[in-house]
Amino acid sequence: MKKVTLLIGLLIAGFSLNAQGQAAYIKAMTKGLETMGTAQSEEDLIKAAGHFERIAVKVTDQWHPAYYAALNYINASFNAETLETKDTYTAKAQTFIDQALKLAPNDSEVIALEGFNYMAQLAADPNNRGQSMSPKAMMTFGKAVSINPNNPRAVALMAQMQFGTAQFFGSPTDQPCDNAKKTIPMFDAEKKGEGFAPTWGKSMAEQLIGQCNN
Repeated sequence: MKKVTLLIGLLIAGFSLNAQGQAAYIKAMTKGLETMGTAQSEEDLIKAAGHFERIAVKVTDQWHPAYYAALNYINASFNAETLETKDTYTAKAQTFIDQALKLAPNDSEVIALEGFNYMAQLAADPNNRGQSMSPKAMMTFGKAVSINPNNPRAVALMAQMQFGTAQFFGSPTDQPCDNAKKTIPMFDAEKKGEGFAPTWGKSMAEQLIGQCNN
């Protein structure tokens, strides 16, 4: 009887620890998303990236912490001044994307983020990286869209790449502009504040639409 009582006690204790761990995870992720939401400078983005990086080290069975660590490093790369710093950030982003891909290898969001990282590397040095990185980014976005055609981030990022390519070659931008416009209802349909699924990207799509209208 004592053994049974002890076993039940251990099970209850284990459940309590798991519940506490889950609560701590939710609290840490919520704080990280709030920090990311107000980040404007390179320093702010690196701070947010570091926060998610620390979560990713402790919580190794969830892809969201690694995803957001990578996203913040990518965004920081756009704000960085030197090519060396940009490349440092995108390299760190890729390590977390790889971590997320191990957990969610066929997730449209994670794959689209990898394409975004390729886009950031291209933007850092377009003259020398255009031929190698542009097809790589487009192929990755295409894969993300094929997995989930209703993922607005995947569609918007692909549209941005298509738009830039069309501008470079002096081609019509009708198709990428139409694709960008299609994402707005997709973004509006997303449920925000429920769980940690990505919901970013609407302002990016709107900026592209603004370019289309000029």
